[in-house]
Amino acid sequence: MRRFPRRTLLLMALALLAFVRLYVIAHREPKPAAPPPPEQARAPAPAASACPTLERALQGALRDPQGATAWTTARRELDACPTLPARACELGVALDARAPLGDAGPQPLRELLDTLCQRCPAGLNPCASAVVRTVMAVSATGQSPLASPRWHLERAGPGMPEACSEVAQSLLAPAALDEGPLSEASRTLLGELGPICARAGLLPSALIRAAAVQGAVPARDWLAAEAPSAAHVPLTPDRLLGPTTGSAAFDHQDAPGVELSRLEQDPSWRKNGALSGVFSPPAREVSGLRVKAQGPGAVRAVVRVDTGLGLHDPDTQASFVLPLVCRFKGTGQWEACTPSVTLQDVEAISVFPDKRSLVLGEMEIRGTR
Repeated sequence: MRRFPRRTLLLMALALLAFVRLYVIAHREPKPAAPPPPEQARAPAPAASACPTLERALQGALRDPQGATAWTTARRELDACPTLPARACELGVALDARAPLGDAGPQPLRELLDTLCQRCPAGLNPCASAVVRTVMAVSATGQSPLASPRWHLERAGPGMPEACSEVAQSLLAPAALDEGPLSEASRTLLGELGPICARAGLLPSALIRAAAVQGAVPARDWLAAEAPSAAHVPLTPDRLLGPTTGSAAFDHQDAPGVELSRLEQDPSWRKNGALSGVFSPPAREVSGLRVKAQGPGAVRAVVRVDTGLGLHDPDTQASFVLPLVCRFKGTGQWEACTPSVTLQDVEAISVFPDKRSLVLGEMEIRGTR
């Protein structure tokens, strides 16, 4: 029997191994693609900018404010854009400058601004920004604005709360302090803008009432008709700030009275006066009071308001305004004091002697808790 040489057998074995390897590779299942890294998997596809041609159309209208084609293009782009981009809202300032109020003839740019103001969100609203700038400038300088901001406030749309917040902070809150009248310009501006914010429900009722009691605003034009409230009864303060004998003025008994002196150097004088009856929590309503004293003086109400308005008390970390409720002659007989409207959120009632001192015999406060 003939034997194969050893070399031939080795070559045959290698050929068989190569064939088996090729067969395995050809019939193997395809390996699934590796998943992308987490960062790549989470990265969204780049989004197309919203209304990319709107900015260019508005800039074209600015360059040619009387051009019918430029205005028509900008109008079409603006109406077709579902969500205005920030840059379009920012161009409202330029539109406002190029089409000032009072110019004769049609003002297509102001029509574009009108639409922007009614659609741009708070923080980017060009009309709200114009109101804020005007109010801040008038309250700081006392000079009348160059143009009326009423047009802007009436069209501020989503930006109206921002604009009315500035009206409350810079105009209405100072008007509710018995610390000197507003400048004529501020008072005029408050009368122009305040009723718009009040009708929109964007001014705190307690602040409006405090300013009305101070005589700065006409309550009937600012406050909606209200349903009759609960019967008002005598209120007793929860604590007193002032002389330790001050409780005798609220005990409803005929007592000799409490001597109150002017202490204007005291840091708390501005709020508490010589004697302050504090309500904790603040009384819901105060409709009037009676005073029996010897010597003239004044009664002011400490009205709690939102943080950032009026004055700030570092001890209580609360904000307040301080309207004058009334002045009394101090004849030794009862003197009635009825504010023009019912006050709300009254934190305290404070007594301020007009002269060096007075004797407070009794005080009766009426309201609801």
